[in-house]
Amino acid sequence: MFLLCVAVSSTAGAASLVQGIIYLKDGSVVECSEKDRLKLPKRSGDVKLLRKAFYKDKVKEIFKYEDIDSIVCWHPVSPAHQRKFIPAPEAGWLWAYIETPYIGAYVYSQKGYGIDNNGGIQVLVKQRYFSRSKTVYYLRKEGDAEFHDVGSASRNAKKGFRERIAEYISDDKELAEQILGSESSNRSKIILMLNDYYPKTDKTQ
Repeated sequence: MFLLCVAVSSTAGAASLVQGIIYLKDGSVVECSEKDRLKLPKRSGDVKLLRKAFYKDKVKEIFKYEDIDSIVCWHPVSPAHQRKFIPAPEAGWLWAYIETPYIGAYVYSQKGYGIDNNGGIQVLVKQRYFSRSKTVYYLRKEGDAEFHDVGSASRNAKKGFRERIAEYISDDKELAEQILGSESSNRSKIILMLNDYYPKTDKTQ
């Protein structure tokens, strides 16, 4: 798993028009053909699908945010590197950073996302004089209904960040202690430690 790439939006060169598949809550699936493109969504926006995107007779189809279960997207030149996005009612469009049978870690970006031609993803950030646009890490354990906000995705990791994660995964005491004891200032590296999360209730007694 790669480390999170946070890019200043004004300099990011990643594509926002990509190919992909839309999975709807009613069980139906909408796919792009070779000439179609999806516009990567942001905030709580609907998903736009452009049929024959680069032709004069292109047709735009709109899929409502509340009707979508998830979308899987990729850059047209790197279809092997697929990225998943899900709509979270309390947050907006989240990129699935890691997903295991026990926990998922997701990233919200107020300015949206881009996918490079090598398949890498960029979390876009607008830098201001005294602040930057919002990015957030969300966690959700298997069986939980809601996503858990553990803090910004574009800052250094400090004690409070590690404590919030450790508290949420306190049912894996060993991993919680490892996270609390981590000296890494990279939030992405700490989030990736959740690949080893294994709740106590699932451990062999």
